[in-house]
Amino acid sequence: MQEESTFQEQVLAGLAALNTKMTHIETDVAMLKTDVAMLKTDVAMLKTDVTTLKTDMARLKVDMEKMDFKFDTYQRASDGVTRLASTIVIAAASVVVLSPVLQASTPAIAEVLARLLRP
Repeated sequence: MQEESTFQEQVLAGLAALNTKMTHIETDVAMLKTDVAMLKTDVAMLKTDVTTLKTDMARLKVDMEKMDFKFDTYQRASDGVTRLASTIVIAAASVVVLSPVLQASTPAIAEVLARLLRP
């Protein structure tokens, strides 16, 4: 009877150890499920971040195209203003330089015209 009692105790001790291991396994599985759910959430958040980044990049591209257009427009305007300023400077210089020449030659021109108009 002693042997049977010892065997039963050993079997019960083994079953208790198995029960403890099963409890640990169940706990580990529950933790894994929680970790998997957290990973799914992280992946979903990452997808959202990637989508937001794509949208931001598209906006940045549009903004860059607008800036390129504005830069080209300003460049063309600047070239036009430079040409206009050059023309004004040349015209002013011509007036400054030619004015004394014309004043000095006015009597000679008047004399030529007077001779041509005499009968």
